[in-house]
Amino acid sequence: MKRWEDLAEGERVIMEARSSWRSYVVPVLWTAAYCVLVWDWWKYRRGVLYMCVLAALGVWSLHFFAQRLACRLVLTDRRVFGETGVLVTRVLNVPLDKVGGVYIEQNPLGRITGRGTVAISTAGSLFEFAHIPAADRFQEELMKQLELTQAALSKQRAEELASAVAAAQGRHRKDHARPRRGRRLKRER
Repeated sequence: MKRWEDLAEGERVIMEARSSWRSYVVPVLWTAAYCVLVWDWWKYRRGVLYMCVLAALGVWSLHFFAQRLACRLVLTDRRVFGETGVLVTRVLNVPLDKVGGVYIEQNPLGRITGRGTVAISTAGSLFEFAHIPAADRFQEELMKQLELTQAALSKQRAEELASAVAAAQGRHRKDHARPRRGRRLKRER
């Protein structure tokens, strides 16, 4: 699998985004609360139910941290790379001409802080990258690169079509420029 560190020759990174540090505030608070509860359980020897709640909170807190650490999104001038997840990872590695659309989802706090979920659709899949800082700017940059890619593809196809037409016209002219001896000889007799 090709990673964004292994760029093709001449390929350049336009923008790179990771989960925002602000998205760690809630997990840190949960972890602090978890530590207080563990200390309380240890000190007062609470029951089994209390211990099960602590274990669930601990697992949830670790999951929260892991999800934020594992989210990365990179835009180059040729493709989009992305990776999300820890145990089950989803990797996006798609050329720009195969991107179907880019969507942003922001809650009110996300609008204030500028972070949100970036969703990129391809031929049959939708990849979501949560807690991306400057999500709207990432969308704008990706749309710019999509437009540039479409313009370059259109120009390339137009040049190929023009050369094919020129080649066909050149063959047509050569066919008409050639004298046909068989017909002239018959007329002269």
